[in-house]
Amino acid sequence: MKPLRFLFFLAFLIFSGSFVRVAEPTFRVKPYLQVFQDGKVQISWFTSSNTASEFKVFDNQGTLILSQTINGEEVPEIFYTSQELNQSIDGLDKGSWLYQAQVFRFRVQLTNLKTNHTYRYQVIRNGAVFESNFTTAPDKSNWENIRFIALSDSETEPLGRVNRRAWFPRDLSYRPSANSSKWKDKFGVTVEQGIPILNYALTEKEGYAQNLKIINSRNPNFIVMPGDLVQGGGYQPAWDEFWRHNAGDFDQGLSKYPIIPALGNWENFGGISGGYGNNENGQFAPVVGRKRFHAYFETPSSDPLQKHRQSYYRVDYGPITILTLDSSNGTPDQSRSDFPENSRLKNQEYTVDGTDTQENFTAAQYAAAGGTDLSGFGPGSDQYAWLEANLKSAKEAGQLIFVQFHHIPFSSGEHGVPMNHELATGQGGTPLRVLHPLFEANGVIAVLAGHDELFERSLVDLDGDGKGVLYYDVGVAGDGMRGEKRNWLRNPLELLNYNPYKKWTADQNEPEQWDTSGSTPLLKDGGKHYGHLEVNLKKIQDGGKTFAQIDFDPVYAFPVLNSNYDLEKVERRVYGDSFRVMVELSQTSEVIAPQFKEKITVELNENGIANTKAQDYFNNTIQANWTITFSRDINFSCADLAGSEVEIQVKDDKGNTWTKVVLVTMLDKIPPKLVGKTPTQKLDLILGKLELKPEDFLASAFDNCGEIRYELSKQNFTCEDIGKKHVVKIFGIDSSGNQSFIEVEFELQSFQSKELSISPASGTQIPFGQQKLVTLGNEFDYEVLGWYYNEEVIANQFGKSIEVSKPGQYFAKVKPLPNGCPVFSKKTSLTQGDDPFAGIKKEIILILNPNGIAELGPKSLFDNWNAELEKYTYIFSKNRFTCENIGTNEVKLEIKSGNDLVAEYTIIVLVKDTLAPVLTVKESFQLEIKLETGKGVLQASDLVIEARDICSISSLTLSRSEFGCEDIGKTIPVKVTAKDPSGNIKEATTQVKVVGVETARPKVVGNQALCAGATGVLEIESTQDFEVVKWFRNGQEIVGEKGKKLEIKEGGKYQAVIRYIGACLSESLPLEVSLKENPGGEIKVDGDILRAPEGMASYQWFKDGEKIAGATQRELKVTAMGTYKVQVTNEAGCTAMLKEVVMTIAGLPLGKLLVQNLKVYPNPAKNHVKLMAEGEWELDSKTVSIFDLSGKNVSQQIILVSANLSEISLDVSLLPSGTYTIMVFSIDQKVLIGKLIKLD
Repeated sequence: MKPLRFLFFLAFLIFSGSFVRVAEPTFRVKPYLQVFQDGKVQISWFTSSNTASEFKVFDNQGTLILSQTINGEEVPEIFYTSQELNQSIDGLDKGSWLYQAQVFRFRVQLTNLKTNHTYRYQVIRNGAVFESNFTTAPDKSNWENIRFIALSDSETEPLGRVNRRAWFPRDLSYRPSANSSKWKDKFGVTVEQGIPILNYALTEKEGYAQNLKIINSRNPNFIVMPGDLVQGGGYQPAWDEFWRHNAGDFDQGLSKYPIIPALGNWENFGGISGGYGNNENGQFAPVVGRKRFHAYFETPSSDPLQKHRQSYYRVDYGPITILTLDSSNGTPDQSRSDFPENSRLKNQEYTVDGTDTQENFTAAQYAAAGGTDLSGFGPGSDQYAWLEANLKSAKEAGQLIFVQFHHIPFSSGEHGVPMNHELATGQGGTPLRVLHPLFEANGVIAVLAGHDELFERSLVDLDGDGKGVLYYDVGVAGDGMRGEKRNWLRNPLELLNYNPYKKWTADQNEPEQWDTSGSTPLLKDGGKHYGHLEVNLKKIQDGGKTFAQIDFDPVYAFPVLNSNYDLEKVERRVYGDSFRVMVELSQTSEVIAPQFKEKITVELNENGIANTKAQDYFNNTIQANWTITFSRDINFSCADLAGSEVEIQVKDDKGNTWTKVVLVTMLDKIPPKLVGKTPTQKLDLILGKLELKPEDFLASAFDNCGEIRYELSKQNFTCEDIGKKHVVKIFGIDSSGNQSFIEVEFELQSFQSKELSISPASGTQIPFGQQKLVTLGNEFDYEVLGWYYNEEVIANQFGKSIEVSKPGQYFAKVKPLPNGCPVFSKKTSLTQGDDPFAGIKKEIILILNPNGIAELGPKSLFDNWNAELEKYTYIFSKNRFTCENIGTNEVKLEIKSGNDLVAEYTIIVLVKDTLAPVLTVKESFQLEIKLETGKGVLQASDLVIEARDICSISSLTLSRSEFGCEDIGKTIPVKVTAKDPSGNIKEATTQVKVVGVETARPKVVGNQALCAGATGVLEIESTQDFEVVKWFRNGQEIVGEKGKKLEIKEGGKYQAVIRYIGACLSESLPLEVSLKENPGGEIKVDGDILRAPEGMASYQWFKDGEKIAGATQRELKVTAMGTYKVQVTNEAGCTAMLKEVVMTIAGLPLGKLLVQNLKVYPNPAKNHVKLMAEGEWELDSKTVSIFDLSGKNVSQQIILVSANLSEISLDVSLLPSGTYTIMVFSIDQKVLIGKLIKLD
């Protein structure tokens, strides 16, 4: 099947037209390191072909200590979907990020290396040599310094090469503008919750690469990654990009130090290949993604409590224990919809942790899709039991315990609220708080997590012992640049402040420091950046005690930009939240007794072997000072299936001895392996049955313990199975009852071992008018099912012979006895003797007469009618034909002599009509065309007086049926053509006179009276759509005016010529327009009183271009600076806007207003100012106005940035330099005034 799948992939590439990079590199993934169990090392690499690799290891003296050939294994979990193959990404060449289809994995485990020792290794493949080195873990008692790195949420994908993320600030006040700035133009903005946020200077790929570059320069002993390594575990290009960064074309840090990863929510996601549903192959994307995680990171394991592959696992690195958990799904399942909207928590309210970390799929869905590696994490789950046991054993061993998982339980970030909160995302980490009591009770130093992409430190001490557990969100590897969660639904400008245990976050505790001395603001330090947590452990002595000094340094990759915002370099910097923990190391010499197991159960492998290890026989950890002796070899085979007892003796270095007999139960759970073949099976139609055997379907079979018995789902086949496709299951059952099966599909064919003869032989003649006996042979026993003549059944004939009189082919259908399948005999073709009617015509033409009738007689069938032919009777199936029979007719003819049938013929009779129709038309006709439509349609019925034919008239057509505006007033000859079904035609002509009519003339409507100097509008009114051809005033054309509306400034008689749309011209009715005089005068200023001229019909006052509500009197009392004008209307209905007057502060009676001081800062200012009242006044931000020294209102040149009742923030960067007056009203209409000096 593997070659077939590869050929299918090649065919897909050919026909889809997709571009895929097919040039095979030496490595698809270069060698990378993992550490497992108690410091053992696994090295893995991936290729696109299964060429063997040579693997070599050298010690620090250069001595070769290991050399072996490593063969690859195909990895079916890794493949591309059609969506991935056809994906396009703006800015990247299509498919340039793809590899070849096939994937092979190479792995080697190094279990006998020295502690704290540096080794060099080589992988040689296709002549190319990859070489690197690594250092093993120190002895847990003999160590000095250890450094490891924690980071998560790299979420790699090809899109990250061109994608920049929103860069969340501490606040919006001290940054380049997100609306208009060089930064925005260079890097763009992202709108979050309606707020524009500047994008970060580095792409996701650049940020992650620079982060790793700093990490690699620090030579860590190992790194931990608590989840979200890739942007979708079920999206293969995301994994390819991750390995390019860590063991590929971009960098190879993991070739020198090992990775300890955890599953994140994105590893459960399929991206464009199914999301959280099924991919195009019907596979559940979360199962696919997690299988890929295991394909890349699974290591050997013998942990009996580990029941879900390596979704959770333990690594001991010298004195350090890393416990990795899977936080992907809590139980019971929960979602936000479980909580009614009106009962959800708000602000800082908190009630319960919740049980589930996501609502994208349930545990039941995952199991139904075949997933077996997903466990809950709460009490009662397998993972909880595993965690409890490993915390206990690590604590007892004096280990320094760290825990990692993805969903941060205590967080100030976007996912930091529980499922029942109004701001819940459905992906919160609070359910993991259920584990905290275990962490505190067992001395966990720190929990390393991510998910919220925040960079946060929290300290949680629920038992009040003064120690507590550190919680770090290290989700700053290379994806999101989020800040603390805001109270989005109530006040997006304020933080939610939901985490009471928060001690530090990068975005809030490390303010951005901008240099604004030049024309371009430059970031000098601070703010949120990509980074990681560096953890340094050092053994120190103090006061006769030994301590582990543990320093946690939050490191960030700071991009240094020039004035064009080009990247000059990236610097390693440390935030101001370095934190130190001192842990006393236990010194013990107590005797540790072995805890023997009463019995163990082991399973045979595919080779019938079960290998056990010494640790399998103990409940506690084997100590370094134990010597263990077994009574027999602890490797078992099929011979041990009945069970075996093993006596174990343990001695320690203090002389203690312990002995125990352990019962070993051997299980064989591996079913036989069957390899099928597709048989070619044929059933003999004469016998009618076939019995199949298992060996017909098996190419090979193997069982690890030998004996196999077989069963078939169907063994016997009969006639009804022939020609059908059958699926047969072949079951293989071994001696332990393990069962497997294969399905083989085949089509049952048939053959006939004997044929049944027939006589007489083909070619034998039947004498004319006589019969012939046809007889079947006796090659086998049979019963006759029926006889056939020229492939048609002869009714009621079931004998072994039959008398026939007609020439043609004869055969029989028979059923072989006793159980055969129906078969046909051989065939014989008999011919006829001499025929006296050989000259008969097989085709004849008949012409309909004027009555529409034609008749057929026997004499018309022969060219030479004679007395011999008159002896016979001729019977036609039809001999009279009418119009309905025009065309080809098939007539059956029987010729009889007396009552005996002599001959039968089929005659083709062609009936024709050759007479033209009769047609009479009118001499003349008048056709009316409506000017509004411009069309007239003539029907044949308008012109025809009579039209008839011996059969029928099939059509009456006119030489012309449609007439338009250009035809009005003309007389046009129109020819009428009548046609019958046989194509005979008759023509006649009528003279058609075309005249025009109109339903209603258009008219001009609009101003019949016009104020002097004013402009009026006239419009054409019509019930139909039209266009204007010309306008006339007083009989003279108004040149250039062709609109439906006409703007006029003088009186007179107006008229228009129009054309109806798609139709004819028409002339409108006229309209007479007269002129009226306009009002005049000016505004008089009397202190703060403005007066308009007397005697007007109405007044309306305006301030700064806006209508003043209720100001409709002649006088207006002014209370605020601004530009005032008044609109007046006289008795004739003419309106005018009088010349405006400007009222400045100098002109206003401030003594009559309650004026308060307005605080303006900074002052002088360049770009931003804040306004604050001196006193307890509440500010109305909608009333802010600003005036220059001339009193001109220039408020349109300022931008309101933010506001509340006590403070208003303005962007004044558009104002020219100078001195300005700012005025704002309080909520209760008090006036507050301040001065501003604006600098360039």
